[in-house]
Amino acid sequence: MTGRRAGGAGAVTDMAGAGESPSGGPGSVTGARDGGHHPPDTRERLLLSAADTLARRGIDVSMTDIAAAAGVTRMTLYRRLGTREELLVAVLIHEGRQVRGRLAPVLDDRTRPFPARLVDVVAEVVSAVRRSPVLSLFVERVTPTQVEELDRDGVFLAGVWGFLLPYFEDPDVRPQLRSTPERSVDWTLRQVLLQLVVRGRSNQNEDELRDELTTFLIPSVFVPCGAGPGGPGQGPGAGSR
Repeated sequence: MTGRRAGGAGAVTDMAGAGESPSGGPGSVTGARDGGHHPPDTRERLLLSAADTLARRGIDVSMTDIAAAAGVTRMTLYRRLGTREELLVAVLIHEGRQVRGRLAPVLDDRTRPFPARLVDVVAEVVSAVRRSPVLSLFVERVTPTQVEELDRDGVFLAGVWGFLLPYFEDPDVRPQLRSTPERSVDWTLRQVLLQLVVRGRSNQNEDELRDELTTFLIPSVFVPCGAGPGGPGQGPGAGSR
């Protein structure tokens, strides 16, 4: 679920842009079954209605129920959002876009060391998914393999990679990494998934989660401070982005 798919990230630049794949696939703004351009507000309204229905009825809700809740026919729903699998991916991308909007300002804050920003980002992702009645469905009711089967073109995953990888590739960050930017992103995403799937202590608060990430995630991704390939001062506590 976390691995980078060949040719995927090139088509999508970030989680916000993941809904605009030029292929007209499941996340495409123009990926309707009628092949035409429909008003974005129509698609947005359908996605919001579908997300609300999924939150209330569960991941197994039918296209008939989603269409009824949105006040449209099943044919209209299929023409606008595609198959049920494509609709689920589109909802996943739409919900992920909201989370991405909160992550970018944190990652762009060059006044703080990158490892500290990464801890905040991972903590926010884990907390946001747990809070979201829609995103939590994909964690609790859908296995990673099933997500890959839904997102056959890798649109959502490519968006995640396209958003995170440039930060790890930054010249100030690369010397701090234990491995390549690609392997570092992949490992980080696996830890996010682990946090979501294996809940651990149910009463763990966000500060405790950050402490856990600082203790275990950061040393596994970054070299010790001052011991980076670039020499003293290139460790996790140094540099900006």
